[in-house]
Amino acid sequence: MSESKFIERRKEYRLPFPHKVIFTDESTTRAAYAVNLSRGGLFIATLEPFPIDTILNCIFMISNHPTSLCLKAKVVHVVFDRQRAEVDCGMGCFFQDLTEAQKAILNLHILNEKATYLDLRRIIANPNRGVGDFQTLLAKIPYLQALDPLALKYKVNRVCTLFEGPPRSNFGDGDDEITQNTQL
Repeated sequence: MSESKFIERRKEYRLPFPHKVIFTDESTTRAAYAVNLSRGGLFIATLEPFPIDTILNCIFMISNHPTSLCLKAKVVHVVFDRQRAEVDCGMGCFFQDLTEAQKAILNLHILNEKATYLDLRRIIANPNRGVGDFQTLLAKIPYLQALDPLALKYKVNRVCTLFEGPPRSNFGDGDDEITQNTQL
């Protein structure tokens, strides 16, 4: 088997984020669903992506936060592959000019999601798991509730592989081990 030519340039973990995003370049406004979210940006699934270098305002809700976030982002990547249905078409947006408060909200969201996925993996691996703990964790990531047990196990284990090696965040000075249990 030949070595992959893929070079990982990601600096942040991208966690699944199937939530609606409203985005505008101030002359055109659209809505679509995100595919993933990181401290650095998000990928929006759309057949009508804005051109690379377009500055957008992206508005969306995150779990356990009472108000929507409106973040400035730059389109840095566009995927439009008409030949493969398994590839999400859309645009990668890199957050710009985040305030410290916005960074903190994103950081806590990412750390809470990571902790929940890791806890879910431990419970799924334990044949004597507690149903109450399992349901409490699933409530923290509602889009997982619709999955059957096999799909849930695959999704949780797949996401947890992200945490097994690089990338490491250079987003602020917080340590994942210290702050992972912090709640919003």
